[in-house]
Amino acid sequence: MLSYNETKARAWEHYEDSERITKAVITWVDAEYEYDLEVENEDRWGDEGFAEWINENAEELAREDAKEKGKTFEEIDRISFETESIDFDEAFDNEYANYADFERDMMNDR
Repeated sequence: MLSYNETKARAWEHYEDSERITKAVITWVDAEYEYDLEVENEDRWGDEGFAEWINENAEELAREDAKEKGKTFEEIDRISFETESIDFDEAFDNEYANYADFERDMMNDR
């Protein structure tokens, strides 16, 4: 098993992304006004997969939002994405702890 420091140094060599998408904001309009529908990336999908899913389903999501608000959906005006910085140290520590537990269990035939 590699030491914690060796593993972290190797992980940092391949670390590129410093932000991830946390939510999409779909702005849709009716005859009178524009509305923002926020869709959280609760399952922490990868950026590409989440953005693709939003783009494919934006109209359906906006129609559902309009129905809930008692409005008439006309069109999507824009879609924007909000991001947050990734705390790489915290993410690495969690993954490392999970892997160490797994390896310990494998060595003890659990």
